[in-house]
Amino acid sequence: MATSIGDDINLATKPHHTTLNQLILQFLPFALPPNILSHHLYALGVSHFHPLYAAFETSFRTQLRSNASSPRLAGILQELYVVDLERAEALQADIDVLLPASHRAPISDKVPRREAFQRHIQESLARKPHLVVAYTWIFYMALFSGGRYIRSKLRAGFGPSISSALSAGLHKPSGLAFWEFPGGHDGEDLKLEYKRRVTAVSSRLTEEERADIVEEGVYIMVQLADLVREVAEVVPDRAMALALEAPAHNVDPGFQGPLARIRPPWLLLVRSLFPFSAMEFLSTALGFMASRVPGQAVGSRPLPVQLRAE
Repeated sequence: MATSIGDDINLATKPHHTTLNQLILQFLPFALPPNILSHHLYALGVSHFHPLYAAFETSFRTQLRSNASSPRLAGILQELYVVDLERAEALQADIDVLLPASHRAPISDKVPRREAFQRHIQESLARKPHLVVAYTWIFYMALFSGGRYIRSKLRAGFGPSISSALSAGLHKPSGLAFWEFPGGHDGEDLKLEYKRRVTAVSSRLTEEERADIVEEGVYIMVQLADLVREVAEVVPDRAMALALEAPAHNVDPGFQGPLARIRPPWLLLVRSLFPFSAMEFLSTALGFMASRVPGQAVGSRPLPVQLRAE
């Protein structure tokens, strides 16, 4: 009996998962209180990934409607489609809630890696529809492991200013829709059903298709790590511009973190005195503060969680 193609993807991408884990855990704190008062940095960062979800989900639906695939492959794609797992619409709803309209404009001229990856997704899935297995496995399953950790940090960091509509029993955008799923099981039922379907179709894939899917899985993980780096380069400067333009927008008024007294003119002064990126400044400053904690060496804190596809 053939092993699940999901297990093959996990095995092949394990070292790349480690790299991606470290990057996310390195940069996530900069988007959370007390290092920043507003959720704009998080929103700008996660908006960077919306075109990728939109690209592969649109391509997936296109293949489902197409007659180009063989009956065998068409059946595999149909079995793998779980509409409630789709994330592009939910992510766009979060962006609309969390960002002022003036800052939702694309930044394609500054994100060449994201643009290239988006084109690759569209072209690759048009040529080889079976590669959708790699995209759904990596882009969806990660939301149930590392995604839970990220969501918990967002809830704890921003409190009522970015809350869970599902847990509150509300029917309105929450800012966390990307991380939440319909039904009473918070998506765990969807995860188990999807994994069951992946296992069921694995034996119907050819050896060449399986090799393609695993190879694409590795490519996806490498690209995601590069995109996190690209976010770290591009997004902080946009977030600073947003803070200078509308510093009070959507900041939780009850937040009293240690940086609560910092005001945009101070940030502008820092930006003029230190001509490097906002991320570099934050990294340097917070690294210095961490070095002042008695008994803890800089960089000695262990990674708290593994962000991986299950």
